[in-house]
Amino acid sequence: MNKQLKYATIVVSILVLVLAFQGSTWAAQERSAPPALKNLQESFVSISESAMPTVIHLTSERLPLKNLKDKMDENDLFKMFPFPHVDPDQFRALAAGSGVVVDKQGYILTNNHLVDNSEQLKVKLSDPETGRSKEFDAKVIGRDPATDLAVVKIEPDQPLPEARFGDSAKLKVGDWAIAIGDPFGFEKTVTVGVISGLGRSGFPGPLKDVRYQNFIQTDASINPGNSGGPLLNINGEVIGINTFIQAAGTGLGFAIPSNMAMEVYKELVKHGEVIRGFLGVQIGDLDEGLAQALRVPDLSGALVEEVISESPAETAGLRHGDIVRSVDGQQIEDSKTLQQIIAHKKPGQSVQLNILRNGEPMEISVELVKFPVRLAAAPIVPKKSVLGLSVEELPAEMAQSMEGVIVSKVEPGSPADRSGISEGDIILEVNMTDVGSIAQFNQVINQLNPGQWVSFYIRRGDSTVYRAVKIPAE
Repeated sequence: MNKQLKYATIVVSILVLVLAFQGSTWAAQERSAPPALKNLQESFVSISESAMPTVIHLTSERLPLKNLKDKMDENDLFKMFPFPHVDPDQFRALAAGSGVVVDKQGYILTNNHLVDNSEQLKVKLSDPETGRSKEFDAKVIGRDPATDLAVVKIEPDQPLPEARFGDSAKLKVGDWAIAIGDPFGFEKTVTVGVISGLGRSGFPGPLKDVRYQNFIQTDASINPGNSGGPLLNINGEVIGINTFIQAAGTGLGFAIPSNMAMEVYKELVKHGEVIRGFLGVQIGDLDEGLAQALRVPDLSGALVEEVISESPAETAGLRHGDIVRSVDGQQIEDSKTLQQIIAHKKPGQSVQLNILRNGEPMEISVELVKFPVRLAAAPIVPKKSVLGLSVEELPAEMAQSMEGVIVSKVEPGSPADRSGISEGDIILEVNMTDVGSIAQFNQVINQLNPGQWVSFYIRRGDSTVYRAVKIPAE
């Protein structure tokens, strides 16, 4: 009996262990995700379901290539269409992207680069009742290349669901970001990430004509086809219009802030264009060297690098080298601040500029005019330097139109090289003093002191800009 009892005890123990193990497995299977995670997941689902009906697919048929022949040389055409069998006269280029419904009557906000030079626009959206896709012809109401925004309109059969717009001024780095669009033609794709940066600007290349750059950066995946679609916050509100990606890396997408987008939208619907004030200057930012060279106490302000001929700025007496410190009492932190303030002013409006000229404060009143749709190429660029360069007199044909000296050689690793000076740059001024000849250039240079910051005003190609160089200590 004792042996049987012992065996029974062992069997019972084993059964208890098996049941305990099985019970823990059942318990694990029945456990659900923490409430916070489930709520977050449900938020993403709800946002997607609510926003998707407001997102449209847009296709744009470009002008025939033969209409571009006058604008592009043969080499450019070959780069675009290198295959002999492609007939440029018959070719139609298609662009595809996204957009967001702003008004139930059929007004849609999208990117300008999607509709520019288009002959025919098609908008496809989901029917709110059946969920099936319907296609409509669309027309351009207005374009704004300066922000890469455009408004198109369709004539819907019934009122459309409208997107809700949020306040992009309240965004913070780390906020949730949800992108919806048609990347690579995969319609109604949802990607999720965070706001990874704010106020991004200075993008050249294809964005060189986008004058007002103040982009939201996000790691929510944005790909070709997302352009024009919405970037949403965790409340399902549009806080940006997706515009482009940084092709050199991953996880870097950029969107136009919703506040800017809505301002442009209202202007385009009302006027067919955005009416902005125009001052008539090319501007840049200060660095420590420039601030010392131009006798500015700190780095606040916008540096006037070029005054456009026959502009309000020229009429009012602004000069290159002036530092705009405030407009109508509003402090100017940098060139972007000045640009945005002037853009919000209206043509005919007078503004009071507080400036520094050679370190001395001045006040100038300027009456703005309407910003030109196509601003003629105005000079801006160059670099700065001092030692480690050689200069020559300007060639006779150049000397007829300007005064200065041309840089013939830059020594690698020299102050000139480190400051960015290049062979072929034309030095117009050194420390606000004209240098129309080698003799004048040498005279100014010989008066400089070791350790001194020096401003150089230089022309490179069709542009001019200020830079500063520090004379090395002996």
